[in-house]
Amino acid sequence: MKSKILQKKEDNKASDFERDISLKDAKSLKVELSSFVYNDFNPDSDEYEEQEISVKKSDVKFKIKDNKGKLKIVLVSANIDFDIDDDGQSERFMDKDWETETIFPTLKLTDKSKKEEYVAYDGGHLFTLELVY
Repeated sequence: MKSKILQKKEDNKASDFERDISLKDAKSLKVELSSFVYNDFNPDSDEYEEQEISVKKSDVKFKIKDNKGKLKIVLVSANIDFDIDDDGQSERFMDKDWETETIFPTLKLTDKSKKEEYVAYDGGHLFTLELVY
């Protein structure tokens, strides 16, 4: 499945998408989207449950901000490719109204020393996605 992750805007106001990072070599950063979490309705339990989807391939648009030596990363958007193996879950995923749904993406950052850091955007209504057919 191919999708695009987008920032959500509430009342036409941008939310805070910045997250601190500990890697210091911003110029050599490789940024990928490793996974995202969304709420899936489980018909067996009749409740919504968080589901984590691993991303196979991503093209991430991001910005790095330097505030007195403290780096922050801003996720702008990402084109992603992923699979959902469960047919029922896949069908429910495709039927969602993504304009009103929220997802929580996780970035994988790698610097030139191959040190990795994971940055989760896990608060508020920050991101949604758009299915690409």
